Amino acid sequence: MKKLIILLFAGFTFLSGITSCSNQPPSEAAASAVIHINQVGFLPESTKPAMVIDADGDDFTIETASGQEVLSGKLSDEKEWEDSGQRVRLADFSSVREAGNYILKSGSAAPVDVVISPDAYTELVKASAKYYYFNRASTSLDEQFAGPYQRPAAHPDTLSYIHATAASNEKPAGSVISTPYGWYDAGDYNKYIVNSGITTWTLMQAFLRNKALLSGLTWNIPESGNDVPDILDEVRWNLEWMRSMQDPDDGGVYHKNTTANFEGFVKPEEAQSKRYVTAKSTAATLDFAAVMAKASVVYADYDPEFSNSALLQAEKAWEWAIQHPNEIFKNPKESGPDGPAVNTGEYGNVQVKDEFFWAATELYLATGDQTYADSIQIEEYGDFGVPAWPNVETLGLITLVTSDKASDELKALASAQLQKLADQQMDAYNASPVHITLNSYRWGSNSDILNQGMVLIAAYDLTGNEEYLTAASSGLDYVLGRNATGYCFVTGFGNVYPMNVHHRPSASDDIAEPIPGMLAGGPNPNNMEQDCGKDQYPDHHPAMAFADIECSYSTNEVAINWNAPLVYVSASIQNSLSE
Repeated sequence: MKKLIILLFAGFTFLSGITSCSNQPPSEAAASAVIHINQVGFLPESTKPAMVIDADGDDFTIETASGQEVLSGKLSDEKEWEDSGQRVRLADFSSVREAGNYILKSGSAAPVDVVISPDAYTELVKASAKYYYFNRASTSLDEQFAGPYQRPAAHPDTLSYIHATAASNEKPAGSVISTPYGWYDAGDYNKYIVNSGITTWTLMQAFLRNKALLSGLTWNIPESGNDVPDILDEVRWNLEWMRSMQDPDDGGVYHKNTTANFEGFVKPEEAQSKRYVTAKSTAATLDFAAVMAKASVVYADYDPEFSNSALLQAEKAWEWAIQHPNEIFKNPKESGPDGPAVNTGEYGNVQVKDEFFWAATELYLATGDQTYADSIQIEEYGDFGVPAWPNVETLGLITLVTSDKASDELKALASAQLQKLADQQMDAYNASPVHITLNSYRWGSNSDILNQGMVLIAAYDLTGNEEYLTAASSGLDYVLGRNATGYCFVTGFGNVYPMNVHHRPSASDDIAEPIPGMLAGGPNPNNMEQDCGKDQYPDHHPAMAFADIECSYSTNEVAINWNAPLVYVSASIQNSLSE
């Protein structure tokens, strides 16, 4: 039985039609044809596709809530979607542009609601950005900001112990440093520099790309109402933690701030295991350098002192990396008198060529120093890929093509590489029977399609070619419900969304509703046996390999680096198609 829940807290309101969720994909409940659609809504000027599975007719209609028909159309030809094992057809109702609530019908499929609004993604942007507030360490979440998700302070991290792998003459094993602030990384309570790097960059780049929109939105965090946009206040919380992870003696950056093992599914304030900083690594240090250089640019008009300090830290980190170009982090597997074995997220990189490229780019654009420019060898780099924490070179490309301080030569070279990468995504989009760029499903596949969208949006900004924007918008449709499973993968949004995400704060808060605005990782057929067991997954087709159960960290975990491109893409689509 469907019920309407109104969540009123934390400075914003949204309506969520909730269908009782089971461990079975929503499509399993249907006996015949099923319609899967973006459940959050569409902007008037956007493309508007829906997916009809096992269609038993050729037609579709769009009607008003009162039953008046406003569009009658033909479904596309039927195709087999091998990734899902489904027979699919598309209903394109892009020509309906008047804001309002509609109903889409096709054959015997249950009708679905359609929302068209000029502010279709505003609440999504706010909630997906406010997710970071709910993941803050070293503070209480007070009721006036967190509503029912209030909690006491936890993980002050003023006593972070130097692990044996991080020991130096100045800071021997067992000595203590202070590393407060920051965000819990994913479903666990640890903090990792490498994953923080791509996350904070993506949020800052989202701000630069959509400054008018994001400067005007507020979502009720403790800093709201000051002279800094909420998104930059939130990013600053994590930047302050990152800054504390640099060793001031030499400029190197500790890889992570962690317990020896993952804590259980307990409340944050009950998770009190000893926390360590582990060895410095080249990847962490270069990610740090890139992010601090970026921050020096982004915050220059808001806090010049912080901007200058961040740049100095970035330059010092670069120098350490030049002197230590191949310090690859591995979790210490053996316990010793000066530190335990560590079994938390490794975020290890077997090569750091991409981190050097990214850091050099950000430092060059922050300083204008030719020394950094000389390290940006675009023609010699090789293939550029879709951004992810182990592959950050394309972050440098996006910065180059969007900056007014890059040399004409570097900008031209970067533009060519970015467009080449975007065209690869367009090839996948055009080949897909459901018009999406995603054609492989791994851990965090939902973030993959959104990071592909970030590349496409950058190519749209570069060329003005609206096909890139259409493909990026289609990726957003996918995570909001037009996918094989029928889930809107963002908690608190749509008709069917994950209720049992792998996220310790949500699992331990005694509240049935998950914190809103969190993006679940998405379909991933590769780790079923390690988490819940294959028998808990109803369908093993790659695009269907998702289970809304807490143990499914391979498909239903949340993570800071996954939410960041959701903020970027939803804000960019809202901004670009409502101008």
